Amino acid sequence: MSPTAARVACALLVLAAPLSARPESRLATGANASASASLRFRIVVPPMTRVLDNRHPASLATAAEASGAQQDLVVQTTMPQGFCARLRLTSSDVSDWTLHTRAPGVSVQRTGEGYRVCAPRHGRHTLALHHRFALRASAEGGAPLPWPVQTELSAL
Repeated sequence: MSPTAARVACALLVLAAPLSARPESRLATGANASASASLRFRIVVPPMTRVLDNRHPASLATAAEASGAQQDLVVQTTMPQGFCARLRLTSSDVSDWTLHTRAPGVSVQRTGEGYRVCAPRHGRHTLALHHRFALRASAEGGAPLPWPVQTELSAL
């Protein structure tokens, strides 16, 4: 094909392109003219679970102060079934530990290595977790005990 013929063919294709869209469009005229169109939107919310805040004392100072402590946990999740937090002890100086919360719809279950706290729906969850610790005799009166609870999240 000669260069001139190729140019003519390209020009014809460019001119024919608007004609290919013609079956999709109409011109509405007159008193009862109206136009309509439909749009389909699909919004995809990616699954995520994020800790927005995890506040607790940095350490447990004495046996009297170690008897109770509060942990404020704020979690945002888009998972339809919610999330669970696994809390476990990281210190051998704690001999006994109990945990409870008054957050509505949140369950607290004792496990072999600590507790499992679950919120069964998506959204923002603000949990006030109340801990009660009993320290071993070797830990009482000594140096402050670093916060003895590790928190890990999982999706349901």
